[in-house]
Amino acid sequence: MVKSKNLRAFLNFTKGFRALMITGFVLLGFELLLSFVSPLIISVTIDSILGSNPLSAPGYFRWIVSVLGGLGHLKNNIWIMAAALLAFQIMMGILRYVRAKCTNEAGEGAVKRLRDDLYAHIQRLPFSYHARARTGDIIQRATNDVDVIRRFLSNMMPELVRTVFMLVVGITVMFTVNVFLTVITVAMVIPVIAVSVLFFRRISTLTGEQEEAEASLFTVIQENLTGTRVVRAFGRQAHEMEKFDERNTENKRRMIKVSRSFASLWTILDAICGVETAAILIVGIILNVNGKLLIGEFTAFTSYVFMFFWPIRGFGRVINEFSRALVSAGRIGELFAEEEEDYQESGLKPDLGGDIRFENVCFAYDTVPVLRNLNMTIPGGSTAGFLGGTGSGKSSVSLLLQRLYDVQSGSITIGGVDIRDISKTYLRDRIGIVMQEPFLYSKTVLQNIGIKRSEPDIGEVREAAVAASVHGDIMSFEDGYDTVVGERGVSLSGGQKQRVAIARALMGDSDVLIFDDSLSAVDTKTDAAIRAALSKRRENVTTIIISHRITTLMEADRIYVLKDGHIVEEGSHAELMRLGGIYSRTYEIQNAAAEEGGGGQ
Repeated sequence: MVKSKNLRAFLNFTKGFRALMITGFVLLGFELLLSFVSPLIISVTIDSILGSNPLSAPGYFRWIVSVLGGLGHLKNNIWIMAAALLAFQIMMGILRYVRAKCTNEAGEGAVKRLRDDLYAHIQRLPFSYHARARTGDIIQRATNDVDVIRRFLSNMMPELVRTVFMLVVGITVMFTVNVFLTVITVAMVIPVIAVSVLFFRRISTLTGEQEEAEASLFTVIQENLTGTRVVRAFGRQAHEMEKFDERNTENKRRMIKVSRSFASLWTILDAICGVETAAILIVGIILNVNGKLLIGEFTAFTSYVFMFFWPIRGFGRVINEFSRALVSAGRIGELFAEEEEDYQESGLKPDLGGDIRFENVCFAYDTVPVLRNLNMTIPGGSTAGFLGGTGSGKSSVSLLLQRLYDVQSGSITIGGVDIRDISKTYLRDRIGIVMQEPFLYSKTVLQNIGIKRSEPDIGEVREAAVAASVHGDIMSFEDGYDTVVGERGVSLSGGQKQRVAIARALMGDSDVLIFDDSLSAVDTKTDAAIRAALSKRRENVTTIIISHRITTLMEADRIYVLKDGHIVEEGSHAELMRLGGIYSRTYEIQNAAAEEGGGGQ
């Protein structure tokens, strides 16, 4: 069942290029037919032109001899046979070139489209999938597995077709030369095919296990490279090397298993082919001595045997690559089977400047409850602050607002419109968000801030940078806004990255701005400057600030304190301080810590 499913997935990847592939296979058939003519030219030249034996050749070759002028004419002009041999070789070369061009263009074209479709599909997968998937495994499927399919389509599939053609055409032609030797040859083909099929099953299983081990290895590499700062900060290099060595050893162990099976297959096939060659030579010599086989015929037949057994012997290699291609096709097919996110492009596109209302909202990650019957209203154009411990549900509010996840029950409305009826693309375009861990591209600062624009306007970018209190830092760089940011923003400090991300969120006409603990990497003075700039720019923009720091939240119009998915306190800073609950205690603790730190300086 799994093999047939993988085969269907593999065949599906060739859609749109099958005609070109079939053309290449037809040309391959003609190439093989011509390759069988050359040994006959040599055979007839030895036996009937240089020798005195009557013409003994298949009917189609007798026709070729007659076209060339007949046996008598050829005896007097032996150069014609040499010219004919050269002509057939040239025709074979032309066919081989055109055939290779067709198969390569079909294979590379199919894989190029596969890569495009796969990348586009990954982009359309929901956030929930990426949150649980291993990045290294996805990368491995999108690179290594795709490359396995590319190699098979461009190289191994023509070899597979060549083997099939050789079985059909080769046996037919050899029967016309000598029936007895052909029977011996066919008898030896049966064990070759049987052994190849038996090893195919084992190699397929081992290849699947090895692919999984390699995916695990890719994941370790990816995690180490993306978390390199954490690794070095906590001195985890030795642990990471040990973990890598463990995965690498497991991958090596499984690869060795595949290699050993493949080596066993080659050894058995070589032994069978060796016995076959020896049998043909012995029987051929006996037939020649007894006058039942001419030297030219024997020469032609041995040429056919070597032509025949090379692709048959290589059948094991083709089987191995085919098993790998099926495993890779299955793994890629699993990725394609993941349901894409519905962006509801035809959904509503209302004004999102109205009140944001959560009504009896319940949400859980898998089976872990996060929000329980959450009810609150954030007036449009106001600033709302959220405070709470880890796991209280603060960040879930922002994820639900952007519909990166959907509520399990209840509803979220903006201006009275349920966000589930709004186009997702429109919703996310109108809601700007700055995450706790900002991501920057390996581009210029200008391109990073103006990421929403195909050609960012420097004036608009500078205005956003000033509001995010990062303009001065940018101008201190040698290349200013043209400074290229290192991978994931590694060339910037944590605060600079955070402020560049904030500037990026301020670009455009967002109706809602969400700061998900994104001001934690800046000092309190810069924090205050950013909030002051936001207040001036706010107008009708609803601002949601999620933070652990009271000083960041205290100027919000309304502050919500979350605990275990519930709102346990809400109000302005002054109201919550008078309440004497979690908020006021947190403020007192942070204020005392700040005073102590200041005193220490």
